[in-house]
Amino acid sequence: MNSRRFALSLALCLAFSPPAGALLKADEAAMAPVWKVSDADSTVFLAGSVHLLREKDLPIPAAFDRVYAEAEEIVFEIDMATMMRPETAAEMRELGSLPQGEQLSDRFNDATMTRLRSYLKDRGMPEDFFETYTPGMVFLLLSSFEASRVGAKPELGLEMTYFAKSVKDKKPSRGLETIAYQISRLNRFEPPQIEELINGTLDELPESEKTLDAITAAWKTGQATDLADVIGESETFSEELRDILLVQRNRNWIPEIEKALATDRDVMFLVGAAHLVGEESVVDLLREKGLEVTQLKEGER
Repeated sequence: MNSRRFALSLALCLAFSPPAGALLKADEAAMAPVWKVSDADSTVFLAGSVHLLREKDLPIPAAFDRVYAEAEEIVFEIDMATMMRPETAAEMRELGSLPQGEQLSDRFNDATMTRLRSYLKDRGMPEDFFETYTPGMVFLLLSSFEASRVGAKPELGLEMTYFAKSVKDKKPSRGLETIAYQISRLNRFEPPQIEELINGTLDELPESEKTLDAITAAWKTGQATDLADVIGESETFSEELRDILLVQRNRNWIPEIEKALATDRDVMFLVGAAHLVGEESVVDLLREKGLEVTQLKEGER
């Protein structure tokens, strides 16, 4: 199944299809997509998230609830309290809009614009809906529309689930990045690069349901090596894309994790699972610094 471009578009940093080892042998212990690093008086949990889930993907692996219960603070990629503000949607539209007087059709070729207009028409939307958005924002919107079409919802994803729990439990939470920073990541690419990603996503729409099945199956088994291998094999997930969307951000997060470890509190970092596997992942970078980072088995904390 050549569906990695849709996997990337669906969740940006979860560009993988089902690994060959996704089905465990009877004598293998199931792993959780959660890692931990501890010192004498605190533990940092690194929990790999899938941002959007469907009803059939539930329940969330039990390891997440156990780690959440132990944590005294939750750290998300973005401050979820900010994401829930009514004015945030308008802020995101502004950040993702082209300068006054410019249009997407000025940046994409005619064939791509024809495909995008056809896509919108097929979904009962105005054919010029994308015209005022930046190429990067169009990619994000396309991803969101397709996720919704196959039943994936943010309210079922891990961020919304555990933010709601933290509010109810009066457990403090914060974010590692701002909305503006995250949107700026895709705006660093030239229009032809984003255009390639968009066309790849449109090519693979028939496989979208199957791809999401693969993503959730691979995530639930927690097979880190297999996930990293498949991400590395992606034709579209270039070194440049990987560096901007994953590696640079991973490096930015290391000091924040070290600060958390230096306290006497247990902290849960809930971030996209692709940030936690492979070379130059958060886990890899922490190990390079001499820290012992261990992956949890399902049923272990």
